Amino acid sequence: MTRITFEEDELIVIAMFEEKTRQETIKGIEEILPYIKGDTELEEVVIGTVEKLKRMPDKEFARLDLEAYQQEPEDE
Repeated sequence: MTRITFEEDELIVIAMFEEKTRQETIKGIEEILPYIKGDTELEEVVIGTVEKLKRMPDKEFARLDLEAYQQEPEDE
């Protein structure tokens, strides 16, 4: 089976919406699609990320190291 690889921008999307399971993460990412309509580049990244996540086994998702891609909360 081919290992699924993600581009840096895809890993950032996953890190932003990461949940406990792959399915919950996919659902969270899909929920933003209506809000990014018209931004073709962002839509392509998000849709591509979701498609890759759907093909990825749960065990492989659990091994993703997203720490470097997680954003620090902004100070107000």
